Amino acid sequence: MEAMHTSRLFHGAWIAAALAVAAPLHANEDLLKLSPQQAKSLAIATQPLSGFASGGERRLPAQAVVPPRQVEVLAAPLGGLVVAVEAAYGETVRKGQPLARLKSPEALALQREYLQARSQAKLAAENLKRDKALYEEGIIAGGRLATTESSEHQAAAQAREKRQAMQIAGLGEGSADALAGTLTLSAPFDGVILEATAQAGQRVDANTPLFRLGRLQGLWLEIQATPAQAAGLAVGDSVAVPGCAAKGRLTLVAPAMNAANQSLLLRAEMPKSADCLKPFQYTQAEVVPARPGSGWRVPNSALTRHQGQSWLFAEVPGGYRPVAVRLLDETEKTSLVAADLPPETKIVVKGVAALKATWLGLGSAAQ
Repeated sequence: MEAMHTSRLFHGAWIAAALAVAAPLHANEDLLKLSPQQAKSLAIATQPLSGFASGGERRLPAQAVVPPRQVEVLAAPLGGLVVAVEAAYGETVRKGQPLARLKSPEALALQREYLQARSQAKLAAENLKRDKALYEEGIIAGGRLATTESSEHQAAAQAREKRQAMQIAGLGEGSADALAGTLTLSAPFDGVILEATAQAGQRVDANTPLFRLGRLQGLWLEIQATPAQAAGLAVGDSVAVPGCAAKGRLTLVAPAMNAANQSLLLRAEMPKSADCLKPFQYTQAEVVPARPGSGWRVPNSALTRHQGQSWLFAEVPGGYRPVAVRLLDETEKTSLVAADLPPETKIVVKGVAALKATWLGLGSAAQ
């Protein structure tokens, strides 16, 4: 029992001593004292920070989207039955190209009303022509002619109203003569079908959305960034995407974070993206600040992480000092960091693991 008690006391004393050594070293200002011989035995190598100068570019995940002003929803102008669907999701369509055909009793009623109004307008025009001749011969009074002119104006206006109602419903003027009750939904511009919900045999009400059509000239990029990654970025910064010869520019740095994923939204306009980006495509965007800050693209071997923070080790007289940095961007081999260090500072690029062990009190410098 006494031996066990002695062992526990020794073990506890060792942990306390290790913590006593490690605790002060967690601070950013602590110095890890190593002689040149010790640094050599730990295979520590350094390079000047100026050799890792960067323009502050950030590589961030992005998705191509169609700007809202370039999207139009095509709905059923009248209630009826979808008898044919002539275009599907993803297809490129031309202006005026038929997308779907519907049979509609309401269309039949519009055609009938237009034919009636057109006939009334034609009859009123003939009556006006006759009364003008009678008036010129002095057979009828001017009041009679004025009444006939008013009737002709009203009949013509009603015919125009019925024709306009047919055009809004997608019915051509000539379709009224056939009284078919069929209307065609056509593309209003050149574009791509982003969504198609119309199905043959489907009964729809007036204003039921059937297609969503978008123009692809000039897509947007919606870029996700952490607050640290967005630091220093501003509207007007250049944006490049692999495969796109023309660069875009940032048009928005959101003032608030997304509540769902705790990221900031950056938006970029890509003016010539038709040949290199597809709607909803995921890609990598490289954002280059117009005014680069103190960014350094260092090898990943120079970085270490501790308690959720990224660190570099800077060479100082008498040893090395851990320096907290902000991680702005990370690739497979390098990371972009912001550090409050002068460019001539030498940072450790090899032997970081050994320095971290010494820093945290998990080991000691080689003798």
